[in-house]
Amino acid sequence: MHSLPTIVTSSGSSLITVSLEKKQAGVFPRNKCSIIGQCELCKLATIGSGLAADAAFLNMLLRKDVMYTWERYDAIPECMRVAHTASRIMLAFMGYDDDIRDGSRDVLLDDNGDRMNIGRPLGVNLIIAKLNPDGYVEMRLVEPSGVVSDELIGKVLGRGYLKGTELLKQRWREGCDAAEIEEICVSIVKEIALSEFLVGDHGGEEDYNIVVEVLNCAHGLDVSRIPFASA
Repeated sequence: MHSLPTIVTSSGSSLITVSLEKKQAGVFPRNKCSIIGQCELCKLATIGSGLAADAAFLNMLLRKDVMYTWERYDAIPECMRVAHTASRIMLAFMGYDDDIRDGSRDVLLDDNGDRMNIGRPLGVNLIIAKLNPDGYVEMRLVEPSGVVSDELIGKVLGRGYLKGTELLKQRWREGCDAAEIEEICVSIVKEIALSEFLVGDHGGEEDYNIVVEVLNCAHGLDVSRIPFASA
């Protein structure tokens, strides 16, 4: 289930996602970072790695849950609560049911009151991130098994994640600004792509972009696509 390499981290009040993207003729590229809820002072976002259709489906359900929470409590839910909702959804598609005890609505019930079922587990790792009013970015990973991680500083997903994790640990420095972190992550994604023979065996350098997505509360989501050969 390993998709193309993706690195997710933060700098100050910004969430930074750097990923490898293969160009496809006639196909409009999707961003990795999806906003699932926002208000004037905070944003909730997800970054998926795995089956794109499963990530989109999960995001749709999480947006419904965020909307229900807003209607009930007049507030954007916390990162951990959204992660637990994603976990509950993952477990439901593995055949495990977990009662909802916080008074929120069940997003797995359709308009007829029937429980959704696609007949298989969801094939996606999902990072939940909340950009808080105080400028703090909280991130957690939800695995297809439903396991929710401790709070993250950075995470490498997809092909070559073991190598990428080691490189990120080696190059990460306390106090790096956003531009430095972007540069570090771009270089790591490029190294993974070459060491995993993603570029070469599966197309030339001209067939790939490295995508940098920066989300913050002040400016929203900024996306830049850098030709692989120029990165």
